[in-house]
Amino acid sequence: IIGLNEAVLRRTPASIGGTIETGALVKGSVSIGKDTVIRGNCYVVGPVVIGANCEIGPSVCILPATSIGDNVSISPFTEIENSVIGDDVSVGPGSIIQDSVIDDGCVMRGQFIACSDRTEVRVNGEYHLVNVGAMLGVGCSLGSCVVAQPGVIVGNHSQVQTMKLIGGRLPDRSLV
Repeated sequence: IIGLNEAVLRRTPASIGGTIETGALVKGSVSIGKDTVIRGNCYVVGPVVIGANCEIGPSVCILPATSIGDNVSISPFTEIENSVIGDDVSVGPGSIIQDSVIDDGCVMRGQFIACSDRTEVRVNGEYHLVNVGAMLGVGCSLGSCVVAQPGVIVGNHSQVQTMKLIGGRLPDRSLV
């Protein structure tokens, strides 16, 4: 998903349908949806696509190869790089998200950390060495100060309480 996202973004034309406040810097091929607001002190470097009705920042850094869906809220002091963020997602302040896939309806309170690293991922019984952060299913809820180990897969509608380290595979509707 992450590799395909990057390939598609390279071919997506820039367009501005929202508002970029004074002090925000938008560079490269960036597409911003209708009624989206990029607050002051934000730094967005394309290729990036941000959907409609989003609230970004202030003081958010969105780095290349990132897609953000509709109705997404990204709180201050957050950095997102090479990731796919679904619709109706809320990212709390001070979060770092790299090489990750966050599905629709996820809520991450402050200081969510999903840093990328080379890790072994099993696909159809075969192991592959890839750079990956976290993969969160639909409707996950994470408390403050959650750290996701590289390659973690969190099942749909899972809940992770504050101050947890998560790794491996968590089945749907997990409570950590």
